[in-house]
Amino acid sequence: MWSTVVAPLLLLLVVGLAEGQRPATQAKDRVVSECPLPNGFFADAQQCDRYYECVDSVITEKVCPDGLAFVDHNPRAEKCDYISAVDCTGRPDLQPAQPAGACLRQNGYFYHPDPTICNQFFFCSEGKGNLVTCPVGLVFNTKTNNCVWADEAGRTGCASDTGNPAFECPKVTHDVAVTHPRYADPSDCQFFYVCIDGVNARRNGCTLGQVFNDLVGTCTPPADVPLESTSGQPVYAAKLPDRSRSSVAPFLLVDAAKKHKDIGYHV
Repeated sequence: MWSTVVAPLLLLLVVGLAEGQRPATQAKDRVVSECPLPNGFFADAQQCDRYYECVDSVITEKVCPDGLAFVDHNPRAEKCDYISAVDCTGRPDLQPAQPAGACLRQNGYFYHPDPTICNQFFFCSEGKGNLVTCPVGLVFNTKTNNCVWADEAGRTGCASDTGNPAFECPKVTHDVAVTHPRYADPSDCQFFYVCIDGVNARRNGCTLGQVFNDLVGTCTPPADVPLESTSGQPVYAAKLPDRSRSSVAPFLLVDAAKKHKDIGYHV
């Protein structure tokens, strides 16, 4: 990766000496010589969100919008990205923050102001915050700015009742364990457990209107999932009378499944 930085303090010192000891034209030539290349964009040596543009060996200082940092990958590309996505090793300084409401900076991803709300965060763009909710069982990781399992985030007070459930993963051989097998939630057919490396159980769920199908290990429409009838034989919802296939909303079928499992309703 190309990495060229410009030291601003040295630049100012050189400029000061040049202007005090040399004619103006010679001072200008000295400033020009601080460009690593005649043309390009170069990172500041101390501040991660500050950089320099050189055009025909004339240098101009620039600063990324608040919350973004300069991407020092290619001197031909002028690019700023979220601070969490940029390697600021060796140049940790940043411009003063410009907070706005829940946005700690004008741009970026920020945890919920309430420390007990772990599964939500704010995505901020130009000072406008948008509340985002993580998928079921995940919490916001303030280090990587994404949603992860609660134990991976390591946030105090953010243990998830779905991240480390009481469900025990069945013992399986290594070749099965590495596939992260899935198992139906015995208490709710819309949910299932993923056993990471065959050991750590993670509770997950299907979208509304679908259920977990043990036969294929994924979410499918209820009609594709066999149920056990009162006679002990598998029954599919598709085989029920037309009234079971009516246009009743999915959330109504949930209640029906709890009360009439023997007739084949399943959500």
